[in-house]
Amino acid sequence: VVEWMRNGRWTTERDYGEGSADKPGFPAQPAWFKDSSDFPNIAVGLAKVGFDDESVAAVMGNNWLRFFEESFVGV
Repeated sequence: VVEWMRNGRWTTERDYGEGSADKPGFPAQPAWFKDSSDFPNIAVGLAKVGFDDESVAAVMGNNWLRFFEESFVGV
């Protein structure tokens, strides 16, 4: 999906994304991420490939929290 999003083009024709007219839709989810209950597996994977604890925490939500706190002051 990400590869298509990076290389996709605007069109007036029907676009099936990663699918086709015969098989529209998205590819199957990977075995390690079937649904939102598998979200913690992302942190495990990041740590396995060498991300330190602070970087894992940033990717898993701290970046968003920092952005929110710095951008929406007094809202």
